[in-house]
Amino acid sequence: MPVTDATWAERFMAGAFTDPAGRISGLGYENRSVGGEHVSVVTLRFTAEDMRGEAYEATAEIFLPAVLAERPSERAPVWFNCGYELADEAAAERARQGWIVVTPCEPAPGEVFPGANPLVRGPNTEFVLAHLVRGLAFADPAAIVYSGGSAGGSSALLVAAEAFPAAAAVPAVPVVNLAYQGAYLFATLPLLTSDPPPDHPAVPALLQVTVSIAEGWRLAYGEDLSGPGWWEHSPVAHVPRITCRVAAVFSSADFLIPLEQVGAGLVPDAPAGLEFGAARAAADLTDAEHARIRLLDVLGDGADVQVLPVPAGAPAMEDLDLTRPVTETPVPVPDVPTGGKRWLVAVVDEGPALLGGHWRHALAPDFEPFAARAIADGIGVVQLTRAKLDQLLDRYRGVEWLAPGFRHLDRPPAEQLDVERGLRAYCALSPAHARRFADLYPESDAERRVLPDGLVRDLLGLLH
Repeated sequence: MPVTDATWAERFMAGAFTDPAGRISGLGYENRSVGGEHVSVVTLRFTAEDMRGEAYEATAEIFLPAVLAERPSERAPVWFNCGYELADEAAAERARQGWIVVTPCEPAPGEVFPGANPLVRGPNTEFVLAHLVRGLAFADPAAIVYSGGSAGGSSALLVAAEAFPAAAAVPAVPVVNLAYQGAYLFATLPLLTSDPPPDHPAVPALLQVTVSIAEGWRLAYGEDLSGPGWWEHSPVAHVPRITCRVAAVFSSADFLIPLEQVGAGLVPDAPAGLEFGAARAAADLTDAEHARIRLLDVLGDGADVQVLPVPAGAPAMEDLDLTRPVTETPVPVPDVPTGGKRWLVAVVDEGPALLGGHWRHALAPDFEPFAARAIADGIGVVQLTRAKLDQLLDRYRGVEWLAPGFRHLDRPPAEQLDVERGLRAYCALSPAHARRFADLYPESDAERRVLPDGLVRDLLGLLH
């Protein structure tokens, strides 16, 4: 059946979703022309609850690769973009490479409490969407990669912390410590508003984004950065639950997300402060202890830390006309962490941070080799850990794991089915995977051993 047939996606998707929680409110189908080529796009409308527990309606798009039209019985890998809406061109290119591409759409103003930015609204849209996508019969559960940039990179890490199993997470310039980020933003905003550099072109754009984020954070968590909401919504607080392979790329020149929250001394001769006196060190910004915890403090020797050069010929942002589309130079990301480590933490050495955005050059990390290698290597036995199983069992019994006191769980039927589906997929990979579950589950706390006896028997039956 040719992909240019506008009804192909509708016929293919008929009955494809498993929706035990009644989330789906609408499905649309389109044969979209992107770059002169056609791609089948499914528009999905579904409900979720915000962090207060109040319902809202979200929208996502699913780009279907042509291989599914040619070989509909096959399963395809999933590129799950988190946080921000992925541009059509980028989504269509990945679909042409054989990926199922999933992306949330930009929420309307006022649609999600306390604001539309992924750092403010949290990962609930992505949690619900991931449960629906992982249930698709044509999606390979062992080949799902969670991606995103900036606030979307933070979302990607939180979704990877929730997901099981997962092939990889590939965040670009993600916020990793929300308490530090809040302290930094609250200290920087007054300087941008009261004494900005004259006629600096970055200031209006910075204020347009950061003022709404600060207002949303105050509504959601308050101004006390020692409050639990700040730390518990930080990816760095959930590193033990991120058990897939990770490649996280940062820039030494990032004004929006300072390298201070990643680690100290990563780039030689990095200055101690930013322009017009905005201090970088957490101790100079806040007394909140959690704000001082860096990503590498938690990862320790479990991370392969690499400093990457700026690719030759990459143009500086200051030399470009930003009113026109910018062609980004790919930054090659190594395909696997060295030494058998799970995390690759890469810093592009662009020099010191200056007033502006994430990058001093027009750059985009190329995660494709890393993602492909992670899928080729498969889901390791070590993806199921004590912390991960405890989290799965808490989800099954309806206990919040991300931030107690805030709503992040899906409805019980969806949570339970997703946990069951993940454990079945993992244990079916090999007897060694099933043995890992058989060893860990009996050691769980009694109140957590809530899986149905029939499910446990099925999982243990995969030992042989």
